Amino acid sequence: MLESAAVRGFITGGLHPELSLVIVVGWAALRGWEEGLLVGIIGGIFVDLMSAAPFGVNVVRLGLVGLGAGLVMARVAHGSALFPLAGAAACGSLVGFVLSVLALQASGWSVAWERSLLVDALPSAVLAAAGMAIAFPVLRAIEQRGLASEESADVLRGE
Repeated sequence: MLESAAVRGFITGGLHPELSLVIVVGWAALRGWEEGLLVGIIGGIFVDLMSAAPFGVNVVRLGLVGLGAGLVMARVAHGSALFPLAGAAACGSLVGFVLSVLALQASGWSVAWERSLLVDALPSAVLAAAGMAIAFPVLRAIEQRGLASEESADVLRGE
């Protein structure tokens, strides 16, 4: 919902930062493929509720991107690795584009994928990489706060 409300009018045409994708890739990098898949599915549900595309297209797209990002980032980078994360966000955006086109075509929609690739997907991938630079420190802070509250709850329980 934030994506559709906050950035409306910020960038015109089909070009827009995919905040949901950036959050899914960043969270998958921090917490692994299981949580990446879960956040992707949940984010996909919200995106599908706001989309004209057939329901489920974004659930599958973001779920698979979260799964893939979690698996790849577990092998590529740990700690402060902003460059691999920006690359993962850009690649996730392009993979998401391909999955969306395939799902829409399977649903009977006509998609001019060549034009969309050049005009929408590639610039959106660059925006996703730039968005990761902004979003990842915020996601890391949220994760650290969550870990701290889990540790304090464990101490209170005597574990």
